[in-house]
Amino acid sequence: MNRFFTSDLVYKERLAICKECIYYFKPTGNCKRCGCFMSIKARLSQLSCPEKYWNKTTTIEVPEGLPEELIEAAKEIYPDIKNGRAKNHEVKKKMIELYNTIYNANYKTGTNCSSCLSSCLNGIKDIYYKYGG
Repeated sequence: MNRFFTSDLVYKERLAICKECIYYFKPTGNCKRCGCFMSIKARLSQLSCPEKYWNKTTTIEVPEGLPEELIEAAKEIYPDIKNGRAKNHEVKKKMIELYNTIYNANYKTGTNCSSCLSSCLNGIKDIYYKYGG
């Protein structure tokens, strides 16, 4: 799954739900509750309906068949990030680079975006626990 956009199936399901909702404003395609253009919002996986008719879908699965050195690197770095904050800048950079390698992502190693860092942390944590850390 792409971490930013929903699949076509999820998109169509979300949009169908919106079009039946009392808050959907048909002339513009906006939600009267949140004000968003639903043709855009329904495509973005990290967003959810304010009425809870559909939820975000940002679950990213750990790739199968990871090389042993990447598994070991995740096991090695996790203790330095498990409290939700990297021990230092070097650990933060290594975490992001490792996440980018494993999940084929492209986060900048100097990012301070909390949701980006959270994705990296959770991805490394998933590997740590999946492979018996």
